[in-house]
Amino acid sequence: MKLIHPTNIKWLALLSAAAVLSGCAGMETTGEHHAGHIKITSEPAGAVAYADGGELGVTPLEIAPANYFRSGFVGLSYRYIGKLTIKKAGCETWSADVDDAVLARDVHARLKCDPDFKPASVVAPVAGSASDSMPKPSSGDQLIERMERIDLLHKKGLLSDEEYKQLRARVIEGL
Repeated sequence: MKLIHPTNIKWLALLSAAAVLSGCAGMETTGEHHAGHIKITSEPAGAVAYADGGELGVTPLEIAPANYFRSGFVGLSYRYIGKLTIKKAGCETWSADVDDAVLARDVHARLKCDPDFKPASVVAPVAGSASDSMPKPSSGDQLIERMERIDLLHKKGLLSDEEYKQLRARVIEGL
């Protein structure tokens, strides 16, 4: 009695080839996407993304979810869990609870923005204004006042998180 029949060998070879090819079908060929990474994009671009409150960066960006989201047992399975939030000045905050299913593919957030929103601009004092008649504060006082103004504008939502960081960095560079 033969255990291996030629017809069985043909079927075994065909099934093996199909298994190998199906495993290769899901592989990235562009080299742009790294294993274990996802892209986070928003419409409009330039929004700040947060993972459980910690800043990830400005969209579009690519992250490894394992580096930013907590993981643990949910029932009998071990998975990533957390909250992904995307904010941009003049737009409603986009937020989603995430898990392995969400973090297994790229995330795109379509933000609802106010079409009439105008970002705050820093207005320089006009020559001959009331501020010219006041005594000039020392440079240290000016820096403190600028930082306080930047903080106030950010708290009122007139500066995005990114604008806030950039302005603070400029003030600090002036020290």
